[in-house]
Amino acid sequence: MSASLVIEKGKILIYRVFDVAEEIDLPLAERLLSEKSNRFRVHITPNKIQAIIIRNPPIRVTLGPTQLTVAGVKYEAEVVATIWDYGVVSISFQIIIDGMIWSDLLKVGADVSNNTKAFDEIYNVGLQKSKELTDLIQTALKAPSGFQIFEDYTIYFLQQVQGVKNNLDLTEKLDLPALIQGEIQEELSPKNREGMLQHLYQYSKNDSVIIDWNSAVIYEPKGDREIIDVIEFALTHLLEFRYYDDLLDRRLAELYASIEVGRQRIWRSQFATITTEANAKFIEFSEFVERVDNSLKVVGDFYLATVFRGALRRFRVLDWQESITRKMNILARVSELLQGELNARRSQLLEIIIILLIAFEIVSAMIKTTGT
Repeated sequence: MSASLVIEKGKILIYRVFDVAEEIDLPLAERLLSEKSNRFRVHITPNKIQAIIIRNPPIRVTLGPTQLTVAGVKYEAEVVATIWDYGVVSISFQIIIDGMIWSDLLKVGADVSNNTKAFDEIYNVGLQKSKELTDLIQTALKAPSGFQIFEDYTIYFLQQVQGVKNNLDLTEKLDLPALIQGEIQEELSPKNREGMLQHLYQYSKNDSVIIDWNSAVIYEPKGDREIIDVIEFALTHLLEFRYYDDLLDRRLAELYASIEVGRQRIWRSQFATITTEANAKFIEFSEFVERVDNSLKVVGDFYLATVFRGALRRFRVLDWQESITRKMNILARVSELLQGELNARRSQLLEIIIILLIAFEIVSAMIKTTGT
């Protein structure tokens, strides 16, 4: 494998994806951005995700260039934001790497993948850009979430590489596993390399994609963006599942914390409120899962559908879904038990009241009889 091969044409896309709200009104957001575009230099580009049929296509917004220092070198990165109706804003930094040698690309990959100053800088700039954007569309946000959860990801998009004519050249001449892992200090084991190449997808002998949990390499001489869009789409789903998992953790913690307090109350217990909220969240989550399932069905291109499913598997989205389902069942079961206890205690109180009323009637009758 040669470290001196030149990337003749390509770019790096560095993602910071934030959960900003429960929902976003996309038509209103687009109108707000259009009204303020002259002042804030926001350029709205039409969404080009043709591989996926989405009920509410996202808005793609060009935010202009910014400077990033990666591996000791300053790069100009074009910042693009994608706004999704399920409350997600995806910020991507696109760095052109035409003329970069492979060894320098490995250094860049290591710097953006590990816990470095560059990683922190990219996060901070992405957070700032996301906040600036959401400030513009504040009235389009439903239940803002405060940027508490985010995802990071890197895509290496290679169109032309010196000495690479097909997929066989790509895997033989370039150390793709080292780039994906961001590893330049240690030589990866054959088993590790072999495992990563199991996640390689090919449509023809002249294009391919390798997807890992933190980065992907796309070799696409024609420059088509469909695979990029598919991976970004899957990444937003991962973020949403993480958001719901965190939300359920907090709901369960609140539920457990309120049990002892709630036991001291009868008529004004929090149990009923928590049960109602749990039911609402269950419906909300069910709708989200249905949206994910539908997105899997409506990817028209078989190859792109395969890549999409592969990305979801590599991101372990199904594991997050199973975790959420389990917690939803726990939340529903505990809520039912507490509601049952509340109803039992209220029934006991009503029985006591009825007994007291009967006793009162008996005593009143006895007093009247004695008085006569």
